Amino acid sequence: MNTDLLIDAIGEIDEDKIRSAKMVSVKTKKKSIKHFIIIAAAILLCITITVTTLAATVNPVYDLVYQISPGLAQMMKPVQMSCEDNGIRMEVESASVYENEAAVYISLEDLTDQNRIDETTDLFDSYSINQGFDSYSTCSYVSFDKETSKATFLINITRADGNKIEGNKITFDFTTFISKKSYYNGRLWELDLSKAVEAKDTFTPEFHGASSGKDTDFVSEWFCGENGIEFDIDYFAGTKCLVPVDGGIASPTDGVKISNIGFIDNKLHVQVYYEDTKNFDDHGFIDIRDKYGKAAECFDLSFDDDNEIGTYYEYIYNINPDEAEKYIPFGNFVTCKNRTEGFWQVTFPLENK
Repeated sequence: MNTDLLIDAIGEIDEDKIRSAKMVSVKTKKKSIKHFIIIAAAILLCITITVTTLAATVNPVYDLVYQISPGLAQMMKPVQMSCEDNGIRMEVESASVYENEAAVYISLEDLTDQNRIDETTDLFDSYSINQGFDSYSTCSYVSFDKETSKATFLINITRADGNKIEGNKITFDFTTFISKKSYYNGRLWELDLSKAVEAKDTFTPEFHGASSGKDTDFVSEWFCGENGIEFDIDYFAGTKCLVPVDGGIASPTDGVKISNIGFIDNKLHVQVYYEDTKNFDDHGFIDIRDKYGKAAECFDLSFDDDNEIGTYYEYIYNINPDEAEKYIPFGNFVTCKNRTEGFWQVTFPLENK
């Protein structure tokens, strides 16, 4: 049967009818109606069996079915509690359900001697969680067991309508993880703020992000977001930034360079270049404090490098040239050099007990 025709047919199928197809009543008085119900049920079952075979072997088919009918797609999906790809095993360790909430523990294990799984393993937002009902779902890192070399993640699922989770299957998959992260958290001895001068060369890049700490009030227009204060990026159009110095002026840790420092419009600018945010999510922050430990107000703007692989962050502090020598800079950076790709997918049942 042509796949496109199957997909069109699925859009017309009532999921409840498929679930009850084997239980169709034959206690009707009219023979024609009874025959019609039996034939209809048989057709539905044939379509289901055919698409189930396709969905089990061809992921794009499953994705199409899921877009049209999540409940039907999950019902067709075969149970698979573990999966291996690129030498990495993903396995469902446990799944518990209470009322409308489910907690599922997934483990990752490297079957080779490359030791790509460790306590810094991050699924890099490449995962998806599919189920046959509307829900709120998250996936978070839990722990790493050195003896088994397994990293464990917790999937939390809450059914949106408040009904119990009964007789449903969940499909969890991901395509990328990063690991072997490095952390730097300490004073930036190589950054002397007292030597910062007014910037002679500036430019205005195309910003793609702006954010700040919760105590910042020297920017007049902002809105509150989940992570402190996030600004309307259009408000910053035309903001002047430092011109990056070739090779940077300091490198606190691998993958991070302080690309320039100076004053623009009586505000201290510190520019940091993260060499590979696209593939490894390198990130961080520079915290500037006075001798009493009070942090200077700051917001930052971000823009891509020419190759759109690395990212520049322009940290702008409410510090004028006369105050600079009173402050000490500290850096907090996270970088990574190990990235693993593949396709891992498990489908497992959830039963309310």
